[in-house]
Amino acid sequence: MTTPRTLDEILLDRMNAHPRKRIPFDDLADAAYTSNPTLLTAPERRQLLADALTVLRDTGALKLPVARKFWDHTALPPLPQWAERIDPPRPAVSRLPTRSWVAELSFLDGRRLFPHDHHLFTRLNGFLLADGASSELVPLRDRAFELFGDEKHLDGIHESKWVLGGFLSIKDHLRAYLTPAPLNIIEFGPAPWLLIVENTAAFDNLRRILRNWPHPHEVGWLAFGDGDRIASSITTLPERLAETSQTLTEILYYGDLDYDGLHCVILASQRSVSVGLPPLTPAGGLYAALLKCSRRKAAVVTPEAAHHVSSWLPSPLASDVVGALTNGTIVRQEALLLTALRKVLTPANGALRQQLAAIPADAGTAFS
Repeated sequence: MTTPRTLDEILLDRMNAHPRKRIPFDDLADAAYTSNPTLLTAPERRQLLADALTVLRDTGALKLPVARKFWDHTALPPLPQWAERIDPPRPAVSRLPTRSWVAELSFLDGRRLFPHDHHLFTRLNGFLLADGASSELVPLRDRAFELFGDEKHLDGIHESKWVLGGFLSIKDHLRAYLTPAPLNIIEFGPAPWLLIVENTAAFDNLRRILRNWPHPHEVGWLAFGDGDRIASSITTLPERLAETSQTLTEILYYGDLDYDGLHCVILASQRSVSVGLPPLTPAGGLYAALLKCSRRKAAVVTPEAAHHVSSWLPSPLASDVVGALTNGTIVRQEALLLTALRKVLTPANGALRQQLAAIPADAGTAFS
């Protein structure tokens, strides 16, 4: 009789099979749910996963994030966004035999490759020899399954030294493209603006207000940014626009006033411009209201870093946020309660877009 594998053994197997040392938690959870589908509906599944990760950490098989920002605290117990495999010291091994590569991979000539790189390029070499360079472009996970029998085998390759160094092209060599999770959008009305909201509670509050706005022609689109995922999901917006008759002239963003949130939106704004969209601009009216709310203690940010991430905000909001970050405080979106938000956004205050974007005259009160 075969002894069932424990959950930590299942997770360890997935980690050992992964091409990268740092593995997204979603990949580990997928292994657990695939092995035991009943875990998906088990109320204690978070605790079971957390316990299995603790076992692997304590036995020296993996490292877990130290910083709070890399943990999901939406429920208890918190779960990490990733885990990093700790490989045992490798014994001395004989050098892999040299081989000839197709012209497209000539940059490999004379290079010493790690086994996982050798495996990758050997498969890719065979693909290109079989006229793969003329293949139709397909999603990267489709190509990964075709070449390796594992749709997740190439996850993260866009951040590898080969791609970032300009040697390997996902499009030209693998004939593939990334398929980030799409931006979750509600198409409320015809106004040519999109408001992206970072967190779920704030998104729901604004959805309730916008769907009941008495002047429908003033309302545009509302999107859920889902934290730092906005940096990748924003690149899916041009295709969404091409599938509709909507024209966007402005993309407003409203998120937490902390270092991570501001750093992420700067990157997302750059990505937006890179795909032919407008840059992300602050929802000044909402941020001004948020700055008057209760704040939380956080790690102190250096003045240089605070000025860098706050530069995305207009004056006088930027100086207020610099003061908050350098004093070790932040403001979460949830601090602006639904009842208070209804007082900020009301038809009596004028056009909706102006209320969202414009900074009120009384903004800029010292943030202490």
